[in-house]
Amino acid sequence: MDYIIATHKQIEQTVRYLTVIAEQTREAIIVADFGGAIQFVNTAWATMHGYENCQELIGKQINVFHNKEQMKTDVIPFIEEVKHRGRLAGPVEHVRRNGSPFPTEMLMVLLRDQMGKALWLIGFATDITEQERTEEELRRYRCHMEELIKQRTEELEAANSRLQSQVTEHEQAGQKLRQQTAELSAANERLREQIFESERVKDELEEHRDKLEQRLKQQSDELTSVEAQLQDETAKRKKEGEYSKQQSDAIKAACERLRTRIGELSAHSHIAKTDVCKTIAPLEKAVSLSNDEEILEHVFRENVALQKPELVNAAVNKSISKVI
Repeated sequence: MDYIIATHKQIEQTVRYLTVIAEQTREAIIVADFGGAIQFVNTAWATMHGYENCQELIGKQINVFHNKEQMKTDVIPFIEEVKHRGRLAGPVEHVRRNGSPFPTEMLMVLLRDQMGKALWLIGFATDITEQERTEEELRRYRCHMEELIKQRTEELEAANSRLQSQVTEHEQAGQKLRQQTAELSAANERLREQIFESERVKDELEEHRDKLEQRLKQQSDELTSVEAQLQDETAKRKKEGEYSKQQSDAIKAACERLRTRIGELSAHSHIAKTDVCKTIAPLEKAVSLSNDEEILEHVFRENVALQKPELVNAAVNKSISKVI
């Protein structure tokens, strides 16, 4: 008996120590017997469940912190597992005084005496409403991020596919451009050769043109000289022609006067017509000669001398001097 009393006193003292410690902690603590009667709750536990006074909870059943569904699915199986294992941690749903449920993370241990006999159940609870809200937000955020990542991945895959297509197109365009560059280079080289050949031909043409210009200038100078000579010759020929015409006209006039004079002489002395023609014919042919007057005088003298020698010294000399 003394042992039992001492043991209970020791337990009561231990409980008081534990009570002081429990009141100082922020974690919600409850002590209940195996029948479910509440032996102790700290202020944190009472506040968590919407109660202001811890004492009003002493002696009540633990089902005041749970609804029927929670007791059936969570609390009773949890306690049985604690009895079997000695301790257990896990999520357990509670209800507040106003009936609103909230989630907790529970740690429940089995309190034994020195002999190993089970005495009470001690529970430690942490309100994980904010944690679950945060986890839910994190879960939604994670889902949203996964959706965004999936969407972004699809966009990146599509962009990568477009980029691959563009790279292929660029490679094809680059190959075509390189081919065109090679063709342009070849064409440029041919063009340079053609330009070089054109410049060479141009130089030859310019040289040939210079020679032609020199020749043309020389020929032009020669033509100018010839033209000047031709003009001089033409003027000279013109003057000679005019002079010849004047001489011809003078001879013709002299011939007419001579015919008239012969006619007059023939009236006084007989001169044959044939002799007159013979005398005049050389005179008419002498029109183009330079010494027309001398020839005319000579012919006239010879013919008249043959026909009428007696007239030579007198009448003929007088007539010829008049004609000349």
